[in-house]
Amino acid sequence: MNTNDNPRQHAGGEERSEAVAQAEAGATAWRAVVHAQRSAAPDHADFYALAAAVVETLQLMELLTAVLGAQVAGYGQGRALYDDEGGDPAVRLAEAVWHVSAIGQHLAVAEWSANRFWSAIGHVGVEVTR
Repeated sequence: MNTNDNPRQHAGGEERSEAVAQAEAGATAWRAVVHAQRSAAPDHADFYALAAAVVETLQLMELLTAVLGAQVAGYGQGRALYDDEGGDPAVRLAEAVWHVSAIGQHLAVAEWSANRFWSAIGHVGVEVTR
């Protein structure tokens, strides 16, 4: 990643944007969720709550891909860009927009499946014997 014109370069622990800091915190939180769930006893309420969180996260990630796609599509306007491999930066940006759009499409499919999981697990319960 080349960020020579970025006043907030990320190498060496330098300042990060609020969006990047929040994304890193989110990834850290999801890593902790996976770790905690691995050692948790299976619990219907947890399945349901985690499914809801997965659905919301996937919806938000899909929205983020739309934001990024729009920003990347217009990134070359008013900027002198270069490609660090000598190619055409406009071609590279178009490729990036295509890929971020594909990510969004895959996230929409994943969100649909997550929503179906959430619904299905919501109809399952454990009988309590007294």
